[in-house]
Amino acid sequence: MASTSSSEPTNWTPPEGDCDKCGAPASWAEDWTKDLSWHDGSKLHMATYFASPRMWPLGYILGSPYSPLNLEQQSPNLNWRDRFEDLLALESGKKMISAVSRQKEAATASRIRNESVHDDISHVNQELQRNQDYVVLLQKLREVAVRMKDTATVSMIDNDALPFQKKSSEMTIANGKALIDSLKDLQNRPASSYKKRVPWITSLISSGAMLGWESEIYDSADGWQADVYKADDSGDGQIFSELDLSVIFKEGHRLDFRSPPWSTYEGSYNLFEPQIEQLCPDGDADPDSEHAYNTIDNIRPSILSQLTTVQRRKSWNGSIETRVVLKNRFTDGREEEKTIVNDASKVLEEVEKAHVSVKERHNAIGLVLWELLYRKQKESLTTAKEMEDEGVD
Repeated sequence: MASTSSSEPTNWTPPEGDCDKCGAPASWAEDWTKDLSWHDGSKLHMATYFASPRMWPLGYILGSPYSPLNLEQQSPNLNWRDRFEDLLALESGKKMISAVSRQKEAATASRIRNESVHDDISHVNQELQRNQDYVVLLQKLREVAVRMKDTATVSMIDNDALPFQKKSSEMTIANGKALIDSLKDLQNRPASSYKKRVPWITSLISSGAMLGWESEIYDSADGWQADVYKADDSGDGQIFSELDLSVIFKEGHRLDFRSPPWSTYEGSYNLFEPQIEQLCPDGDADPDSEHAYNTIDNIRPSILSQLTTVQRRKSWNGSIETRVVLKNRFTDGREEEKTIVNDASKVLEEVEKAHVSVKERHNAIGLVLWELLYRKQKESLTTAKEMEDEGVD
């Protein structure tokens, strides 16, 4: 977040209009402030906006140097997240989160994390096997090309295809090792340590600590993307992705306060189309293309987004209960709603189900694309052998 000094104006507000960045004609830019360029004025405006009481605590989490997400980069051995959660709970009129509740959520998080890593390791092994199968196919194609003195194909395989497969396998193995190491790093850690930054921020809403806020998370090309906003329809809030937060808190860059391109909402769902078109340039006339699209269409629908709203109510015995309503929207347009009362561990389970749903669909689409690539390369091998048998140079 941009810093301010006593000499800087703190009530800068752009006029209404049609500027492509802020709503005003470009000719008005010089009138916005006397001393600041449009860019600096915009940064100051957003910094003031995010530092306002209206945006507490979201603006603090995203922009303050004392944000728990910033402090944990400097002192990773201290549990900044849980401390911040307790402060927010007290501010919202609740007691600090009990040790029993934290232990229950941590046990659930540990189980979920272990299951997730073991599932990911299984996919790592499958990917390594597919890489090896493809390497064998490339080597067979290379043998035919050598016999036919097809130097262009031999060069492409030696300089591009085989090195790419080797690098891909090395990265896959490294990812597998990192997954195993992550289990050791997270042993006996609090539940908040298991959460990525976007889910942790939205968990503050589901815990009832961020009263008056709602959130919706989406699968996006930049990882989990959240739209966190005031529940009063004022429009106050911010959209940010897991990649945005990684850049802010791991790489030290400030958040670019903006709404990301809407195309990021598509996540990985439409990214497969260019790959199919590249492998099947004939389009609908290619039966392999039709088969790939049909297979993807028949993949089990996955969760596309998850909306979180919270209600605080007085129960029959006079205590205040937190009712969390989670609404999942699926890729086929179907919606599913669940209500959870005073149980952070069950909320965590439902959030993780959304992550698993998306991951399963990504893996299924990836398998379809790999099978299409393998099939096309196999066709190339068959054609090359036929040409060799016919003595075609």
